[in-house]
Amino acid sequence: MKQTVSEGIIGIDVGTSVIKTVLYDRDGELICTVSETSTVQRPKSLWAECDMDDVWQKVASCLCRLVSSMDMSSSGISGIGITGQGDGTWLVDSSHRPVRPAVTWLDGRTGDAAARLHADGTAEELFKITGTSVNSSSQAVQLRWLKEHEPQSLKSAAASLRAKDWIFLKLTGVVSTDTSDASYTFFDIRKNCYDQRVLDLHGIADLAHLLPPASPPSSNIAELTPEAAAATGLPKGIPVVCGPFDVSACAIGVGAVSPGDGNTIFGTAGIHQIIIDDPPGPPENIGYTIAHGPEGTWLRLLPSKTGTLNVQWFVEQFYGSDAYDEDGKIAWKRIEDELQSIPVGSHGVLYHPYIDPSGERAPFVDPFARAQFSGVHLNHTRDTLLHAAFEGVVLSAMDCYAYLPFQPKEVRLSGGGSRSAFWSQMFADAVGSPVRHVMEKETGTKGAMISTGVALGWYDSYTQGVEQTCVPGKLFTPDSALKRDYEALLKIYRNTYEAMRPIWKQLHQFVSRQ
Repeated sequence: MKQTVSEGIIGIDVGTSVIKTVLYDRDGELICTVSETSTVQRPKSLWAECDMDDVWQKVASCLCRLVSSMDMSSSGISGIGITGQGDGTWLVDSSHRPVRPAVTWLDGRTGDAAARLHADGTAEELFKITGTSVNSSSQAVQLRWLKEHEPQSLKSAAASLRAKDWIFLKLTGVVSTDTSDASYTFFDIRKNCYDQRVLDLHGIADLAHLLPPASPPSSNIAELTPEAAAATGLPKGIPVVCGPFDVSACAIGVGAVSPGDGNTIFGTAGIHQIIIDDPPGPPENIGYTIAHGPEGTWLRLLPSKTGTLNVQWFVEQFYGSDAYDEDGKIAWKRIEDELQSIPVGSHGVLYHPYIDPSGERAPFVDPFARAQFSGVHLNHTRDTLLHAAFEGVVLSAMDCYAYLPFQPKEVRLSGGGSRSAFWSQMFADAVGSPVRHVMEKETGTKGAMISTGVALGWYDSYTQGVEQTCVPGKLFTPDSALKRDYEALLKIYRNTYEAMRPIWKQLHQFVSRQ
């Protein structure tokens, strides 16, 4: 039976693992959702790319299926909001066709180049302008790599976009980006505009023509073209709003829009952020500073490269058929219940969660960082090691929060990992702030929907939009005694990775010779 929609906004999230389309009503209630798995291609070691046409076809398919599930004879859809994965390089030519597969934020081919920028002091100079530490995910670093290794791609390119910008182009025919995506790579963060010095320092001054116009999310708006309407089943001419990108959209979707609000996203990556009303001072050359959706605010965030992937990888590799329930899904609740008796410190096992081949980016940048267990002996079990993997992700979060400007009064927790009460309580105990779930399954699309509602005048402000649409959920209160234990463990965690950094580089050099 089709669902009747009197007035709604569709949120699109062009995710790394999943593409989602979600229909919301004016009060933020989720009416319907359709998703498809997103495919990351790895044609070479360390590379991570997406077929841009495939991404568009999956978005269009999701929209068609969404439309078919509702009654469009009523007033229908008032607008579309788009968010998506940040960083990466999505090149299009003058005919708006992809030049090559998109280089995603997970791609590690620029690790050596990013390391050189830190070694010669260029990264410090860039941080003074952008407020963001250079890493291998940066579009600027990827453009420099393409300039050196694939100059023909850049000769064919007319614009360098991000994931959400590509879908906005396909829906509206407009080449643009928003200030959230452009700010942390190319902006003078204090002036909130492009700065030529950034291109000069990266050695890509000749590529300035590839940077699209950047507008605040709520004014980055255009109409759905007849061609896109035919491809999606939506009415032509409806407004489409692009931005902010996913970390900012998720913050909005959980209600983090005012200075002092905190948000952690336990997803593919581990995103730890706080809202500020003035670009930060020291510590320098750490993390990201991003223009947030609400104008006059910024996100100060430290994004560890991977989050939930660590425990998912471990369970899939070492639990086998024991991990799955009768429906063929991982039985996380049952597995986590078996870990409850294991104390802080996992009986002496320590895990560093640098599972992505491109290394780590916060609170330190090291393209050679690798995941590792230490302290293992024959009395330990796979449960012990899995508990340590959960703890390792939490210790990485603690490590990041130590570099944020101040301790948030409350952290809004989102992402796939937030569904685990076990992990949420561990996170609260370690970070030392109350942690609140938000009663929202899809925070990225929810943030895109609120931003679109602001653009369309549904809400007077982001604050009013959040108050009308976001429902707070369960609160996890930290245990101060366990906080002290985690602080002691964090010192060991840091000492271990600092000792390992030269060894990681040696291992990289060894493997590179093979």
